[in-house]
Amino acid sequence: MKTLKLGKYLTAALVLALAAAACGGGDAEPAATTAPTTTAAPTTTAAAPAEPPKVALVVNQPAGDRGPVDDMVRGLQRVEDEFGAETTFIEALDPSTFETTLRNLGNQGTDVVAVTFPPMGEALAAVAPDFPDTRWIHVFGSALDMPNVVTIELENHKAMYLAGILAGALNTTGKIGYVGGVSIPSLNADYNAFVMAAQSQNPDITAEAAFIGSFGDPAKARELAAALYDDGADIIMMAGAGGDAGIIQAAEEKGAWAMGGSEEYFTSDAVLVSATIYWADYVFGQTQNALGDDYSPGHVIEGVASGGIDIVVSPTVLENGPAEVVEKINAALPLIDEARSQVRNGELDIPFIPDL
Repeated sequence: MKTLKLGKYLTAALVLALAAAACGGGDAEPAATTAPTTTAAPTTTAAAPAEPPKVALVVNQPAGDRGPVDDMVRGLQRVEDEFGAETTFIEALDPSTFETTLRNLGNQGTDVVAVTFPPMGEALAAVAPDFPDTRWIHVFGSALDMPNVVTIELENHKAMYLAGILAGALNTTGKIGYVGGVSIPSLNADYNAFVMAAQSQNPDITAEAAFIGSFGDPAKARELAAALYDDGADIIMMAGAGGDAGIIQAAEEKGAWAMGGSEEYFTSDAVLVSATIYWADYVFGQTQNALGDDYSPGHVIEGVASGGIDIVVSPTVLENGPAEVVEKINAALPLIDEARSQVRNGELDIPFIPDL
């Protein structure tokens, strides 16, 4: 891989100076006129500027989700702005195209390629060894022992636990819900941690999960959420990415609450909490690592302990929500702070339970 200095161009200068001096001859009288001493003008030869780094982001979920993909696009834009990179954004929504897409980027001499989510892991493992000069980043992927790959594991279930504490404190119906994109181990673990925390506040709480079947179908998400609300849930944790807008719509229509998603959803009075994952920071930070002189491949774990994931309570609700709800939130915040601290210092172990 080319060595790249971020934000700088490489220049080289060669300066040559030639001087000539006139000499007198013995006792002869000096000439009436003397030619002026001449010095050759310095010549400078500058090397061409270094090519900007080529950085690509390949996502397997559509943009426009107001969540993870849109945030990673912001990270890519920051890479372009701060590093002067030539950036490429690709939506690879058909799994049959994953490997070909990655090979094309490798063949084009792309310096850094970031891919997303567990389904792209198999293609990355197949392609990365064939392009050792490309540095690969897997955002939300399993560990790969390769010298040109960084994988980022997300312990999102621990943030779900923090949100579950608040759900248990606010619940009034005895039932909570969860609507996710697809039933995969990571989302199943999120649901289990969410319910475990809610039941730590009230062991009689029951819960139900529903899955959209994709991460981009707000109409289906709205239908599933409305059914859960009608069945008694007063709070739903949402993990549907592009489908989350439908869950929020159902919450507004039913006069109920939603949690999760993105801080962008705080424009709705129905959203209590964002389970914030700092996607843009992962893309930017690991691209900076990949382009640096001290590149470090390997497996990175991001979560509550690292500060890479956290929950944020909606300022809209705190400022304008019902007084009794705001009072309960404020009473629960110390419990959440204590649990967060215990996660960070290792005192609280929240199990990863991949099955429903």
